[in-house]
Amino acid sequence: MKWFLVALVGVVGLLVGCQARPMVPERPSRIAFMTDRDGNFAIYIMERDGSNPTSLTTADEMNSGLPNWSSQARAFAFLNDQGIATLAISRMDETGNNMALMTADPPPNSGPPVWSPAGDWIAFGSGQNAGNTEIYLVDSSGEEVINLTDHPSQDSFETWAPDGQQLLFTSDRDGTLAIYGIDVDGGESTRLTELESANAQSNWSPDGAKIAFISNRDGSTEIYVMDADGSNPTRLTNVEGFDGYPRWSPDGAKIAFLSSRDGDAEIYVMNADGSDQTNLTNSPDSQESLQGDFSWSPDGQQILFHSDRDGNVEVYVMNADGSNVTNLTNDPANDFGSIWVQ
Repeated sequence: MKWFLVALVGVVGLLVGCQARPMVPERPSRIAFMTDRDGNFAIYIMERDGSNPTSLTTADEMNSGLPNWSSQARAFAFLNDQGIATLAISRMDETGNNMALMTADPPPNSGPPVWSPAGDWIAFGSGQNAGNTEIYLVDSSGEEVINLTDHPSQDSFETWAPDGQQLLFTSDRDGTLAIYGIDVDGGESTRLTELESANAQSNWSPDGAKIAFISNRDGSTEIYVMDADGSNPTRLTNVEGFDGYPRWSPDGAKIAFLSSRDGDAEIYVMNADGSDQTNLTNSPDSQESLQGDFSWSPDGQQILFHSDRDGNVEVYVMNADGSNVTNLTNDPANDFGSIWVQ
């Protein structure tokens, strides 16, 4: 069980913030999360107020976690170890039924799955395969698996474009970690960031016009924004300490992010131009969403996050202004990897 936790902590930051955004924001009805309260890791679902937590996957024979929800496909994609310590992609409906392995012969040690905005494809990274990592697509039926990058380098999936026609990934193929774009139909990728520094954690604005990302080009790890074609990079944060995991609000007006500027991991929010940077969590004796696992609700009114402020990692929710912080899980187990379900 513990190896599974280590594997998931290493990739949870890649997953969060990549769920498809609805065309019209709606208030989500429930929240899914992963927990080891039954022994192994399993996926649970609960009401948005934390009531009625219900297991969707059994914890008896395999570990399951990092669910990703598609409102279009009405299905979860998630990781499981198949009971044999090899991470693979599965899917199930919102009741936990109709569970199916998405690939009969999956690439080794698959990374977290992310549905396309239309719910017709799932993107995921492979583990070590002949010494390199690749980005794969699998169709919603699990019948077609495509190696999208197919390059002898370390390629890591980042996010789908809002229209589902492109995706962003990071790669060291040109010698330095950089952000690239590629069409879902394949073809040549396009490098969007410079090679003089490391760049990662890209996140598309809801209208597809801008990309927020992190870079150490000015000596410290800060948040930047650039046009979708990579032009006009602009620095948004400029303080001592780590700033990262930028997450656009559904209306594109604000960006939530993680910062260590106050000595621990806190969730901040700022306007899209970098102004009015505000600490939302203000919990100096704890760590908030250390792996960047926090997300805006589709209606933009709340932020889902994780904290150890009560002694162990729990799922919390707060209003978008940081008020009304609520512990939703309140269980001695590890509860994290939560997502909005609507």
